[in-house]
Amino acid sequence: MTKEKLLAMPADDYMNAEQLAFFADLLKQMKVETQERIEQSRVTIESLDSPADPADAASVEEERHWLVNAIERDQRLLPQLEMALGRIADDSFGWCDDSGEPIGLKRLLISPTTKYCIEAQERHEQLDKHLRQI
Repeated sequence: MTKEKLLAMPADDYMNAEQLAFFADLLKQMKVETQERIEQSRVTIESLDSPADPADAASVEEERHWLVNAIERDQRLLPQLEMALGRIADDSFGWCDDSGEPIGLKRLLISPTTKYCIEAQERHEQLDKHLRQI
């Protein structure tokens, strides 16, 4: 199924078997791509030499730091992908954890690991912002 076909489906078909299969495939593909990126970044880090020139060494260290951050970001994404696949398995995928309302196909296409509709996400972000200020 294509994104266009998914978005063209009637609202009554929200989270039917075909849509769930589409998102399961998407999440599995994202998981494979994320694992491949982690492995490629690790290989790249291992291949980085430590040059004698201080300017070159600083550049290599900056690249190493960037790659480590990319690995950490991807490693945080993997459990989110697994949880989203779990929500597909238990038929809760696509429904807001807070309100039980549909999250929406467009939002899920942009962020397939999301657990919240836009309104609930905004509430969580406001609460997080408030708690950080305390």
